[in-house]
Amino acid sequence: MTAGRDVTGYSATQIALHWTVVVLVAFQFLAHDGIEASWRALSRGEAAPPDQAVLTYLHIGTGVLIALLIAARLYLRLTRGAPKPPADEPRILQIVAEAIHGLIYLLLVLLPLSGLVAWFAGAEGAAAAHVLFKTVLLAAIVLHVAGALFQHFVRRSDVLMRMLRPQRD
Repeated sequence: MTAGRDVTGYSATQIALHWTVVVLVAFQFLAHDGIEASWRALSRGEAAPPDQAVLTYLHIGTGVLIALLIAARLYLRLTRGAPKPPADEPRILQIVAEAIHGLIYLLLVLLPLSGLVAWFAGAEGAAAAHVLFKTVLLAAIVLHVAGALFQHFVRRSDVLMRMLRPQRD
């Protein structure tokens, strides 16, 4: 579904969305103490600590923003397309890359949803799923980064550079 043309790179918008989500996800991993402290307090029937309120609401707001940006990324991927893997790439590497990308997209949809359900419905199961999804996302990110570096330094392909330099439309 690429509007009748071959896509050899990502658009400036796709690249900006990618790196914005990277920064926001990194923030979520690094600044999660507030929401965790608030969740623990609420789970014990206590009030959330007032000194954690800012971080708690930043975590929730950032999660919602990530969900919206992922929706935009998926829309662009469906309407504009994405570049094909390098022609000489072994099929097994293509399958692994597709699986990791699909997993990351799925987790970036499920994490905000499970977090919102956990927080606003007080659902322990959703909270447990949220923690599991976070751990799996971290592993998937490590594999994604390793794959990009492998493509760049070992295979000497343009895969990494496509996410750094926009395709001229």
